[in-house]
Order: sequence, then structure tokens, then C-alpha cells
Amino acid sequence: MMRIGFLNLARRITDLFLLISQGALLCMMLVIVADVIMRTAMGAPIRGTYDIVGILLCISALFAVGHVILSNQAVVIDLIDMVVPARGARGLARIWSLVGVVALAGIVAAMLGPLTEARLYGDRSLELGLPLWIVWVIAVIGMTGAVLAALAAIFAPLPGHAALEESGE
Repeated sequence: MMRIGFLNLARRITDLFLLISQGALLCMMLVIVADVIMRTAMGAPIRGTYDIVGILLCISALFAVGHVILSNQAVVIDLIDMVVPARGARGLARIWSLVGVVALAGIVAAMLGPLTEARLYGDRSLELGLPLWIVWVIAVIGMTGAVLAALAAIFAPLPGHAALEESGE
């Protein structure tokens, strides 16, 4: 029961993160179009476009990772699945989900150093002067969602054996 509750919570969080990612992508496109129009029509680009697009790109990319993992839509090359029995393939999928958790947690841990340094040294963005540690916090939140999704993927029900699904048996 707790497993299902955790999986549902992870799905809700990753769905919310996906909406945030989509909103950031939409805003990024609007800012770029507005900047091009202002630059062309009036000769005056929008101040801070470079910083805004960079921050929105960070949000749109990192906040979508968890949804991709949990919805099982990552790019996969099935080399071993065709050879091993279905039970072995499911076991390998669980092992690789665990490896994914460790790898993503390592990425989050590696992000904490630059976050701390940006806070300590007062690093700021080029055009807007926004404190960069805020961008790092946003990035860590997005990747933490990916770690949560990878944890939930360990407990999520797996699809059947790939070879059988493709053959229709």
C-alpha cells in the first residue's frame, strides 16, 4: 500500500514538474520572439533576454527529466531483452533503475558545490544581475524530482517482455 502511495505521489510531483517545464518552454519561446520583434522593429532588444532564456532553458530541461523517467519514455536499446527470459529482463530493469537513482543522486550532489560557491562568492548573471545561486537551487529542485522519479520507477510495475510485446504473442 505504501508503495502505491509513493508511486502516486511521485507521479503527481513529476506531472507538476512537467507543467512547469512546459510553461518555461512556452515563456522562453515568447521571450525570444518578442526580443527578435523588438530588435527588428524598434532597434531595441529586450534587456536580460540572454539571462531569462538561460534560466528558462534550465527549468524546461531539468524539470522534465522526472516525467520522462517515470513514464518509461527514455531512449532504450534492447539488446539483452531479446536473449534473456522475461523475468531476467524485469530484474535487469530494476537493477538499472537503481543505478539511475545513484547516478542522478550523484549529479544532485555534484550540483551542491557550485550552488554553495555561487552563494559564497555572490556570483550574478551577466545582464540582470540575478544571484546565480537561485538558478542552482532551481536546477537542484528539478534534478531532485528526477531522483524521486527514478526511486519510484524501481517500484513501478514494468511492462511485459519486449520481444513478446513486439511479436504480439
